[in-house]
Amino acid sequence: MSTLGELHLENTIQSDGLTRPMPTAKARPYLIVLYPQTSFRQIPLTQGKTILGRGSDADIRLEDEMISRKHSEIAWDGNKVTLRDLDSTNGTFVDGVALTTHPKAIDAENRLQIGKMVLKIDFKEPTDEAFDREFFEAATTDPLTKAPNRRTFMDRSLGELASARRKNQYVHVLLCEVDHFKKLSDDWGKTACNMILKGLAQILTRNKRESDLFARYAGEEFVLLLPEMTKADAQKSAERLRAAVEAYKFSFNDKPIPVTVSLGIASFKGKEIPTLDAMLSTASQSLYYAKEHGPGQIVHSDMLEKA
Repeated sequence: MSTLGELHLENTIQSDGLTRPMPTAKARPYLIVLYPQTSFRQIPLTQGKTILGRGSDADIRLEDEMISRKHSEIAWDGNKVTLRDLDSTNGTFVDGVALTTHPKAIDAENRLQIGKMVLKIDFKEPTDEAFDREFFEAATTDPLTKAPNRRTFMDRSLGELASARRKNQYVHVLLCEVDHFKKLSDDWGKTACNMILKGLAQILTRNKRESDLFARYAGEEFVLLLPEMTKADAQKSAERLRAAVEAYKFSFNDKPIPVTVSLGIASFKGKEIPTLDAMLSTASQSLYYAKEHGPGQIVHSDMLEKA
């Protein structure tokens, strides 16, 4: 005797005209605002040319004082998307490279900088849009600490670096790492170390400025980008963060855990500001030197030149 499941497997019901294929929704390009996160938007692009700018006559208005009234033009011909600058005051950038008035093809891998805003292009079906806010938040946040993740930090930093170059200001990258994390893991276990990382993320968030960018960088490392301050103030900020962690009373199962952090700083100004990867590499060298002379040390990249 066959079961119901076996009947379904052995006897396929045939019917004419009752099964119709679902219509295929054609993917279209969307302009997505990545930063500032509070300005997150998904703007569908129509075929043809679209003007981006701050003026009331722009097709897509972007509220940023560094954006020109007619800043750039994005075009979709039904096949590809191109972007060009419209002789804007502060320029249009793709992955950190300034555009000219000649159209450049862009895709979902590129990051666009207009003023302080960071945007991207993505192709999607209209039915996808309703799910993207939740997906966006999940994709930009570290699941353990709830801090922004590394990719989010990289995306958001582009606008700050471009702004510092134009204004001839300093910008600083701080890498912060828990000292002797492997020993902490061996002595206290994974659960306790996860608790430490969550607590550290909260401490750093509370003690940074609102304008500072912050993220979990990798493992026990966190990263901050500090715009619009001097080298001396960056050093003071690093010391404030270090002291805040040292003063915090970490404990697990009612037993205190001594936790300290070391920090490496890289500072650059104006036109001397390199790529973000280069700044992170310099900060990483400073952090390595700090940990060699640690725990609880702060090393600025200037110190490496004198060593």
